[in-house]
Amino acid sequence: MSLPASSPTLPAGPAPETLAGEALAGGTSAGRMSAGGMSAGGTLPALVATACRVLAADGQDHFCFGHVSARGADGGLFVKAVGPSLARVTTARVAEISPDGSLRTPGLRLHEETALHQAVYAARPDVGAVVHTHPLAVQSATTLGPLPEGVFSQDEVPFAAGLAWYDDADLVADAARARGFVICLGGARGALLRAHGLVTVGADVAEATALALLLHRAVSVRLTAMAVGRPRPLPPVTLDRLCGAFEAGHRGRMTAIWADACAGIGAVAGDGEGDGEDR
Repeated sequence: MSLPASSPTLPAGPAPETLAGEALAGGTSAGRMSAGGMSAGGTLPALVATACRVLAADGQDHFCFGHVSARGADGGLFVKAVGPSLARVTTARVAEISPDGSLRTPGLRLHEETALHQAVYAARPDVGAVVHTHPLAVQSATTLGPLPEGVFSQDEVPFAAGLAWYDDADLVADAARARGFVICLGGARGALLRAHGLVTVGADVAEATALALLLHRAVSVRLTAMAVGRPRPLPPVTLDRLCGAFEAGHRGRMTAIWADACAGIGAVAGDGEGDGEDR
């Protein structure tokens, strides 16, 4: 989904850096994490598990695929492990990886595309959480190639400064492809991957998840409109006005979307409990 040259320019994240193997960059995101994998909204494994179930409730489940991760305070990360679908993820199914890439949770296996998460954290110190899912609407839309230029709905406005297009349908499952992906992502909040799915990034799990919900809906709106006619992009004046308003209230909007989505699955935001905990 490329955007017109007249799209407003929003602050971009740092330029991608070279990976040293698959080691993670150190540091925390926005000061929200503390030692022991705690964040302002709960433990990071609980936040990751809750986010997985929120995404499943939104229709982003795809068998046992898709994953969410969060950067740890020591530069490691917490990420959904191989096994359950997003709808059935509990804190026990969230793996912990040390800063040197070693697994701290024996008995859990990592998704191949954990390399994607590691690469994003290494390149983007502003990122505290990553979502990668395969919603049906997004997989369908990305088989068509990049979507027409423009911003077509309010759900797309958070991506008005740029939504990356990754033109490779293979898994981002090794360091070389992961490097290519982060170069493509640049400082954007999200990306569409050809015939594959979406990636969103945020300062924390709440933001990355809320952005994934918005991007899924934005692509779904596009597909629905394209099925019955020719969608028209928002006029530049309207887009500028919406961008100004949405960016000014971005943090509050992301938090509100996250809290409402958590309530929808019977979870207090970040407590790791809810509809999927006992399955």
